[in-house]
Parts: sequence; structure tokens; C-alpha cells
Amino acid sequence: MEFNQVKIDLVTKGPDGGCTLVLVETGPWIGEQKNQNMQRLGNRIAGCVSAVINGHVARRYPATIGVPLTIQVDSYDTPRLEVDILLAKMQNEFDKSPEIQEELRSGRFTSAILLRHRWSDFASELMKRRPSHKFWQRLKRLFGIGVPH
Repeated sequence: MEFNQVKIDLVTKGPDGGCTLVLVETGPWIGEQKNQNMQRLGNRIAGCVSAVINGHVARRYPATIGVPLTIQVDSYDTPRLEVDILLAKMQNEFDKSPEIQEELRSGRFTSAILLRHRWSDFASELMKRRPSHKFWQRLKRLFGIGVPH
């Protein structure tokens, strides 16, 4: 779903009745690219909040109307601490914004907006999996290990 350059990768409904809007970000973010991606992510989150407040999300996904919304950034191989800090600062700004708070009090489109970050990296993902025999065979073939010449 896109609203004026804002892409929401997934919308889910939770067992508590709330909904989660998932934004997926992948890295690695290195050097100047890191600063650009952090700025882009901040704009993406702000655009998502705007889409919620202006009712664009509610029109597309009626199940989100009037329930608490979590904007969750699922990031892979990104600078974890910097993304955590960005989300904390943005949550603080949203919590202090009279316009956003007035809209939340009205409950017209949502009753709450919470930001959350779920982070992972390559090493963590590998530790979660037990590669199959087929995986190792494909990897050996790919690198020519144990293959007669």
C-alpha cells in the first residue's frame, strides 16, 4: 500500500484487537548511505503517521478504524541503536504534537499510535536455523567444494 510515497509493507490484526503496520528495511547501511537511509526512514514513518491521521489507512483497511495502531519497523542488518533512537525521538514528538494528540482523542481513525522496532542481522538469523543437508550440498556445489574436477 502506498500513500504519496509512503509504503506500508504489511498490515496485521493482533489478538488484542489492535493493528500493526509493518515497514521493512534492509541494510547494510554504510557511511553516507546510513545517514540518507536514516532520513528516508524518518520520512517514511512520518508519512505513515500522516496516512493514519488523515484516514488513508482507515479507508484502505477498515479493520484499523478506532483501534490502537503500532507502526513496526522490521529491520535487517541496519544500525540497531540509531534506528532505536530515531523511533524513540519520533514517538516523543508524536506524543507532544497537539494535532496528533487531538486526532487520537477524537478516535476517528485510531485511538493510539505506537512505534516499535524489531531488528535482526545475518548472524542472528543463521543461529536461528539448522541448515538442511540439501542446503549444505547446494552450498558445496556453489563453491566447488568436494566436487571432482
